[in-house]
Amino acid sequence: MEERNYQYEENPSYVSRREFITIGGIVIAILALPAVWIRSVVVKRNNYIRARISGLYKDDKGSRIRVSHKNSGVAKLYKNFAGHPLSEVSEELFHTKDYVNRTLI
Repeated sequence: MEERNYQYEENPSYVSRREFITIGGIVIAILALPAVWIRSVVVKRNNYIRARISGLYKDDKGSRIRVSHKNSGVAKLYKNFAGHPLSEVSEELFHTKDYVNRTLI
């Protein structure tokens, strides 16, 4: 048999299995950082909203007048200025025109 001399040149862009897994782990970590940051922002925001809600309920429980139609100042305002609830003046001054449902936020 004749002897053949093979020349093997390694591909410079060859990545071993270990290097591939390392690169993949780095890419996944970089992609996960924004998700972790967004989650922490959302958790902080939700904690703030819960604290605000509990504070409002606490204030509401401790107040003497809990509904606006039993408030003497509001009743006097309607009598002297706005006429009656849902009048044009009261709608313009006291009610919002664009309702934004914030329960899904």
